[in-house]
Amino acid sequence: MSSSAIVFFFLSTVLLCLVRARNRGRSLLGWGLFALFCWPVALLATWFVGPKKQAALAVPLRPPQPLPVASRPLALAPPVGPAPPKSLNVAERAGQGVTFPSAASMRLSLPVASTCDAAIIDVTGPAVPLRLQGTVSGPEPARPAAPTAGSSYTPPDYGYDMPKLGTQHRKKLGLTAQQVEWLDKFWAPHNVFVAIKGCCVATTQLYLRALPVLEAELLRTGASLAQVVAQSQQEGLRLRKATPNPYGYSWNEYDERYLREQTEATIYATLFRRCENVVRAAYGNKRKLAAEFSGLDRALALALEKQLGEPFAALLPGLVATISAPDEVTERELNLQNVTRWKQQLDALAAQLSATTTQAFVAGVNQLGQRNARNPAVENLFFDASKLVAPYDREEALRFYVQYVHHDLNSVTVNNKPLAKTIQKSLFPQPEQLQRFEALVAQLTRDKNLAQALDRVPAVYARQRRKIKLDLGAIREVQHQHAGTVELLNEYLQDEPEAALTAASDGPTEPVAPEPVAEEDVQLAVPAPAPTAPAAGGALAATWGLSATQEALLSRFAAQRLVLPQATVEAFAKQHGALRNQLIDGINEQCYERLDDVLIEEDGDAYTIYEPYYQQLVTPC
Repeated sequence: MSSSAIVFFFLSTVLLCLVRARNRGRSLLGWGLFALFCWPVALLATWFVGPKKQAALAVPLRPPQPLPVASRPLALAPPVGPAPPKSLNVAERAGQGVTFPSAASMRLSLPVASTCDAAIIDVTGPAVPLRLQGTVSGPEPARPAAPTAGSSYTPPDYGYDMPKLGTQHRKKLGLTAQQVEWLDKFWAPHNVFVAIKGCCVATTQLYLRALPVLEAELLRTGASLAQVVAQSQQEGLRLRKATPNPYGYSWNEYDERYLREQTEATIYATLFRRCENVVRAAYGNKRKLAAEFSGLDRALALALEKQLGEPFAALLPGLVATISAPDEVTERELNLQNVTRWKQQLDALAAQLSATTTQAFVAGVNQLGQRNARNPAVENLFFDASKLVAPYDREEALRFYVQYVHHDLNSVTVNNKPLAKTIQKSLFPQPEQLQRFEALVAQLTRDKNLAQALDRVPAVYARQRRKIKLDLGAIREVQHQHAGTVELLNEYLQDEPEAALTAASDGPTEPVAPEPVAEEDVQLAVPAPAPTAPAAGGALAATWGLSATQEALLSRFAAQRLVLPQATVEAFAKQHGALRNQLIDGINEQCYERLDDVLIEEDGDAYTIYEPYYQQLVTPC
């Protein structure tokens, strides 16, 4: 027999065992494991094992219980057998030793709608007639007496209601029994501000700090807070009873207790709402709640305002300093509720902004931006911050504007607000800088990579060094072409002094007065190169081959942080009898062989020196 046939026979045997076990009410898991490991025995056992016996449902008999007693006659069905000669009540049967049938032995015959319907099965058992007829009397069960007008009935508290503030914060805030009682006088208000955990805790702490102060203030007048509340309850009850009732029902204990609880809860809840308004103002939430003693009679509300409201409002400003600052989670929730809350904090930072506090302002704005990460109006925060910091730090202003562009792209509506023209002129004095920043913003719009865009902001103001490559061969060729012209000019310039010397040697030895030069005549003179001074700059002259004039110009560059306006260089060249371009080109030619680049570059209306090249120039080898 092949292996596949053996496997098929084995599985068929196991399946057959499972089917037989199910038909006989046996456990499929047990017989399945039995057939899996010992299938021949299991196959034979299923033929001999009978069905599983069902356990009979045993209905326990309850002890005899007394029949329900009613004050009216009990109408029973007419007896099936012969009627008794006389019906006895319960008391007579008890005197004669007659016992009632037990509940287990009593069966009431139910009327059948149709005797021909075979689908209805009678399971009531044999009919047992009740040989009771007439009036069944007996002692009524005891009922709880209704509370009287003078009783202090308190309904039981099963703990089904939601816990109040005192019960909620008892363990977390370490509250005393008195503090828990003050907080459990009213139901916690439900609004978006108290729904924030940090705001609810801050309001609760202010409420618990304010009530002892109010208690001490009231004790000076001879009444405690509890006494004032009790008097208000009595006065409210008196005023309400004096008002005619349009429905015509009278007052009872339940109505009075409800009115007392309502008056007490209104008083403490009003004090709590006033504490909440103070916390709202401290946390920058301008929306306030109505904090009047509402729900009470007008006369009682006015009296409570004068007795409790005014002293409570006077002591709250002194407790504002005790309110703890909101944590980061609370700040983010508050900013999400009030999308313009950041303006108050930004104004506070702007009031302290100066040239020396720029870094503190930038750190504050970045922290404010993190707290408003979920605020849909966070883009306006960075836009306003960019305008504020622009006069003090151009790079930080551009960083804030880049963040504005990033958040504006991710918002529902893209506003794309540009900076003012005056701010643009102060931020970009050169057109090339504006072009670089526009390219940066365009790149951010395409890839939306904020970190990369922020890293590229310093490159907007970086000095773009222009590479100038000099062709030494062309320079030598030009020098060779104009060498004859230079020699001819030198001869012309030297002819007149030589003729004067010859005339002086041939003529008399009398001194000849020099011919005055007219003021309008222009004298052209090519000064000879000045000898190099062996002073502090002698090292540069010896190492780099620079003249004293060139070295003096480099010293002027070093004094002005390696940047000189062209007008300053022009004045320096005239002072030393040289031409500006000739002086600059001479320095670059002397330094080009070692730097492989020019030393002095022309940047707009100024000349600049690359700092690493200057350090290489002044550092001795």
